[in-house]
Amino acid sequence: RHIITFIVSIFLTALAFFAVAYMPESPFVIPFIVLIGLVQAGFQLYVWMHLDQKGHEFPALGIWMGLFFVTAFIIVFIYWLGGY
Repeated sequence: RHIITFIVSIFLTALAFFAVAYMPESPFVIPFIVLIGLVQAGFQLYVWMHLDQKGHEFPALGIWMGLFFVTAFIIVFIYWLGGY
């Protein structure tokens, strides 16, 4: 399973490099790279840091709660500054 995840991570990294190399002016590039980064962060957490194994529910809960609060903070901060 680790080999498959490693190959997928290498493929996603190559996609990011190709996106920047062949479409540097496109508005599509930055959201695409952010999406690839989020997918790779998920791979890092669940495969390489073994959060998918039994007994790691509490650390996984802490990570999800942290992401929830950071997302809520960013949304509130954007509205507070009058961004939308």
